[in-house]
Amino acid sequence: MLAPPELFGIVEENIYRCTEIDPLNFPFLQTLSLNTILSIGQEKPSPAVELFARDHNIKITYMQLPAWKISEEEWKLLPDAVVQKSLSYVLNTRHYPLLIIDLSCTFIGVLRKLQHWNLSSIINEYREMSFDRSQYLYELYIELVDLRKFSIPRLRLLDSTENVGETIGVMKRDGLVIETCARGGTGEERDDAGGQYDLSLFAAESLPEWYIEQERMWLEDKSTLYGYQTNRRG
Repeated sequence: MLAPPELFGIVEENIYRCTEIDPLNFPFLQTLSLNTILSIGQEKPSPAVELFARDHNIKITYMQLPAWKISEEEWKLLPDAVVQKSLSYVLNTRHYPLLIIDLSCTFIGVLRKLQHWNLSSIINEYREMSFDRSQYLYELYIELVDLRKFSIPRLRLLDSTENVGETIGVMKRDGLVIETCARGGTGEERDDAGGQYDLSLFAAESLPEWYIEQERMWLEDKSTLYGYQTNRRG
């Protein structure tokens, strides 16, 4: 009988999640034809997992987390650099099929914010997937993390004049403009406290279809709402 890893789930097509891997799970993992394992945690994957990955030509990327402590300066469960690099893997189909190992179950919450889920749905999913491991402080991190601090691909409709941030790279696709934006927003939203992340992390041509489609729906909903409000004011 095939045994999935602990708290295994499907995030999007060709993106999977779990909290840890045991050798008992190897036969199941073989059915996924994985290309990449993204491990986020304080401890590296075990030698058995590394050997399994090497034998099946799977790339392991380890995002090491520091020992977390609560303080005014260090409240973040996931450092910004870890989130930035992890998003670069999730938003690049060249790494698919991709398995994310995250014992805290919080990175998917960050991804859901990028997908414009409402906070209640994000927290409900976190609680369902973390079971008895759910913690209020982890939920608070998901709520407070600010995606404007990261370099991420943003889409806008071709006829939209909305400024989504400092544009670094642009390409057109299916009636959309895909822009890679620098960390921070514009004007008062701009975060000038630090430098920019590596803006070559994203290749627009490798963005997954689910991301483009969700951004399209989000933009169309915003455009419809804005037009409705404008008409009402007129």
